[in-house]
Amino acid sequence: MTDDRTVATAVLWEQSKAEVSQQDADMDSLRTRAVALLSVGTLVGGLFGSRLPHGHRPCYNVVGLIAALVLFGASVVLAVSIAWPREWSFGADRKPLVDGVADGTVTLALVNLSLAVRAEKNWNTNYSTMRRLYRLFAWLCAAVGLQVVAWAIALI
Repeated sequence: MTDDRTVATAVLWEQSKAEVSQQDADMDSLRTRAVALLSVGTLVGGLFGSRLPHGHRPCYNVVGLIAALVLFGASVVLAVSIAWPREWSFGADRKPLVDGVADGTVTLALVNLSLAVRAEKNWNTNYSTMRRLYRLFAWLCAAVGLQVVAWAIALI
């Protein structure tokens, strides 16, 4: 029969696993959205760029064109920065636990608690990375939006 501590630590371990899994899913979603926004920027550039008039253009058209190209370049850098593989904390050193279980010095409650504590540390480590990536994503959204405006100015 299990005691309350074993059940409580099992619940903590399950909760910790779920939180790290959610972070991992958020990371995948963010990377997908960054690549999708880069695709939007590319489509906008292709659509607007193909309509640019040839010959002499007013100064504001040239400034709009330069701004659009710079913003597209910034979008590429931001999207690659978000999608680039990076260190991600999700595991734990289980050898001491395995050895302890094998020799009978470690209980199920201690295993669960140790894994839950490690998952919590992983979540905290990953949190700062996620915050930085979400800030980059906000800048990417702004760059793509401003790129559309710059292309429109280049065509007016």
